[in-house]
Amino acid sequence: MNYPTWDVPIIGSVWVIGLIAIFHVMISQFAVGGGLYLALAERKARKEGRDDWLEVIRRHSKFFLIVTGVFGAVSGVGIWFSIGLASPESTSALIHNFVFGWAMEWCFFLVEIATATVYYYTWDRVDAKTHQNLAWIYAISSYFTLVIINGILTFMLTPGDAWLAVAGTGQEASRFWSAFFNPTYWPSLVLRTLVCSSLAGVWALITASRINGNEAGAALKAEVLRWSTRWLMPSFLLMPVAFLWYLYAVPD
Repeated sequence: MNYPTWDVPIIGSVWVIGLIAIFHVMISQFAVGGGLYLALAERKARKEGRDDWLEVIRRHSKFFLIVTGVFGAVSGVGIWFSIGLASPESTSALIHNFVFGWAMEWCFFLVEIATATVYYYTWDRVDAKTHQNLAWIYAISSYFTLVIINGILTFMLTPGDAWLAVAGTGQEASRFWSAFFNPTYWPSLVLRTLVCSSLAGVWALITASRINGNEAGAALKAEVLRWSTRWLMPSFLLMPVAFLWYLYAVPD
């Protein structure tokens, strides 16, 4: 089948995908790391009996819901729209080869979006244990979306010899797992997990910096900022190692 060419003046169609993808990745990976941040932050606050921390987390969860649920979802649709126009044959190959992978990812994404909404709107409406369980359900489901989408994204860069051996024969779907667990799957998953952690800390610093008030408010602000900066440390220390592992895994 011949597809029409989508010509974007000056920047080209590829840059349209890139610009939308950069924006989307900044939010989607925050959605993964931020979910774990909320779960652990609420666990810490309830364990220590800190009502002031719970109020901070509540405000952060509202910011989290708006950014991930609105901007993240809309930019995700934008990626599908742009790649479908810029590279329809490649998009078709991704859909046909990973149809069940996409189905699993979308199921987890549905749970993720629903849980994020319920989590915010059930503050002070359900008991503490139930509310914390909602946070953990969100954190786990959002991480599984990363686990699945990582396999598809790394496939586009390093499809692997097993899949390439049947490419163009109509048997590509029979190499689903070989394509999914491609040569760069594991180093990329580690690298993306570290990025998720760092973005959770970065966005938390933004909301924590808006804490105002008296001397007690200043002390609370310092505590939250100090705790949030710890989310940046794993990335600073381990990301270079993960990146070298990724480069080593890329086939010659």
